[in-house]
Amino acid sequence: MNLVTFTRRCRHHLIAALCMTAAMAAQATDFPSKTVRIIVSFTPGAAPDIVARALGDALAKKWGTAVIVENKTGADGVIASDAVAKAAPDGHTLYLATMGNLALAPATVERLPYDAATAFRGVSFVAGNPFAVMLGNGSPVKTVEELVQLSRKKPLTYGSAGTLGPLIGAQLVRQTGLDVTYIPYKGAQPALMDLAGGQIDMVIADLPSLLPTQRQGRGRILAVTTKTRSKLAPEVPTLVEAGFKDFDFSTWYAVVVPAKTPDALVDKLHADVSDALTQTDVVQRLLTLGMTPQASTPKAMDDLIKRDLAQWSRIVRDK
Repeated sequence: MNLVTFTRRCRHHLIAALCMTAAMAAQATDFPSKTVRIIVSFTPGAAPDIVARALGDALAKKWGTAVIVENKTGADGVIASDAVAKAAPDGHTLYLATMGNLALAPATVERLPYDAATAFRGVSFVAGNPFAVMLGNGSPVKTVEELVQLSRKKPLTYGSAGTLGPLIGAQLVRQTGLDVTYIPYKGAQPALMDLAGGQIDMVIADLPSLLPTQRQGRGRILAVTTKTRSKLAPEVPTLVEAGFKDFDFSTWYAVVVPAKTPDALVDKLHADVSDALTQTDVVQRLLTLGMTPQASTPKAMDDLIKRDLAQWSRIVRDK
């Protein structure tokens, strides 16, 4: 190839790249050009649905266009995830996803119709929910070590619901040596009723579900399952403080988009979602769910998804 031909090819590639960059910038500038959908894998009225509608209302005001929430339930969130993974990467389909959707389901569901590791791009973190261990109000146990010692003297039981709670319980057993039997429940509230009635010794559930029971004096939270204490209950210690340095498990909510969404559009969505998370209406609606809004960069969200996907794949494999 002579110098003239090489120069021409370089010029053509440069022009093509500039055109593509300009097109992507224009796409971000023109967005939104139609109704925006926020996909949720839960039923109307569930916490993720409430969060999605709060964000949708704020974004609709900012964009001056309709933002609707679509509830695509079933198959452990796979139906919703698949719909987003295969949607046009034009910013008009957002996914209010949970840790369960993006990290836990890929570790527990066989033959996903999409590649969980590459199907999505993070826009922003939205809020996190630590899990916690609650004891009956009459329990004499004050520390995790006392709980472990008690379990060696008499059989203990714990109740939990869903997939994440029992997996956290299994890690608690593995890391602390606790001798306890898992009792499955269809929800946190039936488990808490049995805890108050003395039918079980412990409940493992998300912290917001447990706080009303503690405030009513019908149970006592022993520890949270995150590295740092929760702002919702700063008096409750962590399992890390109890000496289990790798114990860091929680659920979270995030906004993600199809993987091929252009950078310029992701940046715009990130800026607008981050702004929405500071709006008074959004903050108040999340606080009523026991959540504190917290935005992140797209990269930080991508890193969190990768970390939790690897973590839960390893945990489920080693179960």
